[in-house]
Amino acid sequence: MKHTFLFFTILMLIFPYVSALEISDYSMSFDVKQDGTVHEEISMAFSEKLTSSELNYVVLGDISDLKVTDGERNIDYTLEKVGSEHSVKFVVPEGTENLEISFIAKDLVFSKDNVYSFSTSLEPPESDSIIIRAFLPKGFAIYREVIHPGGYDTLTDGERIYLEWDLSGEEDVMLSFKFYNTHNDYSVIILTVMSVIIVVVAGYLIFHYKGRVKKEFMRGFTEDERKVLSRLQQDNVIMQKKLEKEFSFSRAKMTRIVKRLEAKGLLEKERVGRTNRLFFKK
Repeated sequence: MKHTFLFFTILMLIFPYVSALEISDYSMSFDVKQDGTVHEEISMAFSEKLTSSELNYVVLGDISDLKVTDGERNIDYTLEKVGSEHSVKFVVPEGTENLEISFIAKDLVFSKDNVYSFSTSLEPPESDSIIIRAFLPKGFAIYREVIHPGGYDTLTDGERIYLEWDLSGEEDVMLSFKFYNTHNDYSVIILTVMSVIIVVVAGYLIFHYKGRVKKEFMRGFTEDERKVLSRLQQDNVIMQKKLEKEFSFSRAKMTRIVKRLEAKGLLEKERVGRTNRLFFKK
């Protein structure tokens, strides 16, 4: 049995100049493709025209086909990669009222036993209207209503199912849901066959299988997340402050890593003074 665990998280950071402006409308859409890639689009409308200013957009994960526009014209940008971070820098033209950013995310969806999972962390800016939409591939449906956060609407465009959230007033949201192909729902059969194989195979094959599972599991995380997971697997219980010092992580960076791993159900934390005691969940 082969397990594939892929993890992708997006964090948007806009220069202080833009964060000070009022964003009247903010929308974000995730168009999930059958090959597991996701076409992502972010659209912002400002309450007043921008002056010519440099903006910065930071993405964690593997992306391609990046495009920045003001709704009418393409905006040139520079892309720098530092570790797992992609920093997109660009200058918006004088008088810009709308800003659109789109790209293809390659590691936002992972699968297990014919059930697909989508997960990402959102930090939308302050806005009067924040609308988030996630489109499933054609022929796919939500799996057992496993959707977070609540307060969503399940809609359709006539061909595909999509979810819609109004997150106005929210600051930090973990967005996730599970879905499956309604035309190829063989999960029960696959589980039965794999269970028989696992009972029959010899010790060497079991050992080889476990090694492949661990390799695929760790490959789905960023380098920094793998460091933390490996340390947790080694000690089972460790102080967050100790990991910050050991890996030279800032407190903010370590907090983001802990939050993502906690959302995945891989660790639990217990507040101790000004730090946390971290427990690895086997």
